[in-house]
Amino acid sequence: MPKILLLFCCCLLLFHSKGLARTYTEAEARQAWKELKIKPVTEENFRAVCDLAQETGRSNIRLYYEIVQEYIPIVRKAGDRRRLHILLMSLAKTIVALGLYDEAEGVYQQVHENAGDSAAFLRTSLVGTVILYSEWDKHPDSLAKYFPIAERLFIKTDDREALAFIYTFKALTLLNQPEAVRNYLEKAIKLAADIPNKNALFTARYNYTLAVLENDPQQQIAGFESLLELAKDSSLIPNAKLYSGRLYSFGLAEMSVYYQLAQLNLLLTDYENAGKYGQLFYDMTIKNYPNGADVPYISAELSIIKSYQGQYGEARRYLDTSLARFKMPEEKIPYANYFLAAGMLAEHAGQREKVLAYFGKAHQFGNESYGLQLMPPGIHYAHALVLNNKMDSAEKIFAEFEPSVKARKYAAMGFYYYKYYADFLKLRNNYPAYTKTLETFYEIKDSLTNLNQYRAIREIETKMSVREKEQQISRLNEENIARVKEIRRGRIYATIFASLAAGIIILLVAYSRTQNLRKRQAEQITRQNEVLQQIKITEMEKLHRIEVMQGAIDAEENERHKIADQLHDEAGSMLALASLNISSALEKGPQDAQSQEKIRKAHEILTDVSSSVRDISHRLTPLVIEKYGFKKAIADMAQAVNLSQKIKLDTVIIGFEDDKKYPVALLNSLYRIAQELLHNILKHARATVARLELVEHEAQISLMVEDNGIGIRDYAAAKGKGLATIQSKIAYLKGEMEIMKTKENGTLIVIEINVGA
Repeated sequence: MPKILLLFCCCLLLFHSKGLARTYTEAEARQAWKELKIKPVTEENFRAVCDLAQETGRSNIRLYYEIVQEYIPIVRKAGDRRRLHILLMSLAKTIVALGLYDEAEGVYQQVHENAGDSAAFLRTSLVGTVILYSEWDKHPDSLAKYFPIAERLFIKTDDREALAFIYTFKALTLLNQPEAVRNYLEKAIKLAADIPNKNALFTARYNYTLAVLENDPQQQIAGFESLLELAKDSSLIPNAKLYSGRLYSFGLAEMSVYYQLAQLNLLLTDYENAGKYGQLFYDMTIKNYPNGADVPYISAELSIIKSYQGQYGEARRYLDTSLARFKMPEEKIPYANYFLAAGMLAEHAGQREKVLAYFGKAHQFGNESYGLQLMPPGIHYAHALVLNNKMDSAEKIFAEFEPSVKARKYAAMGFYYYKYYADFLKLRNNYPAYTKTLETFYEIKDSLTNLNQYRAIREIETKMSVREKEQQISRLNEENIARVKEIRRGRIYATIFASLAAGIIILLVAYSRTQNLRKRQAEQITRQNEVLQQIKITEMEKLHRIEVMQGAIDAEENERHKIADQLHDEAGSMLALASLNISSALEKGPQDAQSQEKIRKAHEILTDVSSSVRDISHRLTPLVIEKYGFKKAIADMAQAVNLSQKIKLDTVIIGFEDDKKYPVALLNSLYRIAQELLHNILKHARATVARLELVEHEAQISLMVEDNGIGIRDYAAAKGKGLATIQSKIAYLKGEMEIMKTKENGTLIVIEINVGA
């Protein structure tokens, strides 16, 4: 539970307030303070000091602290309890948010002494004191003392806002009692539901989503997404000044929700959504407050997200910003996530020794508390030890984390633990354990992949359902407007005809009503038919989209079955044969005449297995795309076809000089489609010559494959030869494919995929 972050959001209102008069340099702020502190404590001068301290605190918390500390005795000497209460409460909230609990306790003692018999002062001081002791575990007896006092007072005065706040923070002290946490937070939500100021309601719902739904990341994501609308309420916008008199304020509500959504999507390895919410979090903090004290920390966090997305250039830019803003030697930076981000970039660059140094530095910060990172630094460090062949040290760390990983198996922590542990076992030549660990890793990977695909489908269905309802509401509104206009028109006609003879009026009104009734009936039937037709069309579109996504999933499943069959039929049988030869040679001993031949045969078989495994690995992930680029990958594939001497393949590739403009998934799909088409030609076409053309246009990619073979005589039967898989992938990419015969009775396949905005 990131309680430090929560209090940062709740209490540090002054550091992200909007609408203040100006931005000060330190020299300007000190000069302004020098002039203000000698002036009498009038309301105007008091507000000027508060504005100065608040604005200065956004980028220089040390100077804010200095100004407030110096001004407190000046205001105390003037004998103004209200102004002294404002200053003391502001200082106390800030110190609690920074985790300086011993000092905060002393400030709250001053707050209580100054409050005296003032109900208003006592109200805010009691809420603040409960928050202090709910966060500070050192003095549980103090919470037991102040919480009942505050609860009795707030119940007696029917202060639902203050009561909701203390129930929320009381819940945070009972995290080992889930039912008590739920009860307190549900009470807080109910108390705050109808209060115009939404700070207490948002604080309670935020913590309910964070604590009660902690073990269900999907539900947490849904809960935080539902909070986004509430987070935009005007009472939560951070624009209050120190002297505004607010009880407490969440202040940074929308930013905090974006932070949690970025973290939760990272936990589910959904890097696309993690990047989206991480960028929104960054925009609300750094772009709005470029001189803020949290710039180096948040820049390091975003560097981690960009690395997981594979956007290493962006990750480097954010990390460089972080280093520049820390303004200290790199080795002295007091933030674990900076070193995690640096380690990920070093690993991408192949700098293994730097990877070990950076992850080792992060590991020194400990594993008990970590923010937006996916897992404890120790798992990164164990991976770095494996990369540097320090196997004994890595083994100790893996053993240390094994119990805790089982509790979070189907999340990023389990995903990367088993991935890195499999690498360790492979280098240790422990192949039985390596195989079992790798199976666990793929089980977790498939589970997370299927979960994120399901979430994507549900999101599409939800959007379509919302769109349908919006359209129906729009149509009903239009009908109501038409009815109102029609009624008004009828009234005008009635007024005009009132001057005519009674008999004529009766006849005309009767005729008019009859005609209008028939017209409305006809229009109503027409509208009903239009609505039914629109619903049918929308349903068909929705079913088609789901079928396309299901087709893409089925295509991936077919590919996995092929790979599994190849592993079983080729690699498995060859390994068994190699094992028999080696076992026989070991039993007969080196003196046996056939032992040498058996070992040589086993070596040949293992060489074939290695080639087969490389082929399977290439089918799983064409690494050449990542290493050398998409254009080089296609050229290498064509060269491999020509080296087989089964067919002469002419290749034309135009464009694709910058792979970064396309998603990796798109390039992988194009590579697989081209690979499958060439495989079909080699296997079925009986062709001697073929041609592959791949052209990058401004908003479109064209792929053409032609051969002089026997052609496709039965298109329906041909689907079993890989075309169904290709069709599914093209449909998922929203592309089109056309198959036709050539003049020489061969086959021409043309594929076009739109890639424009």
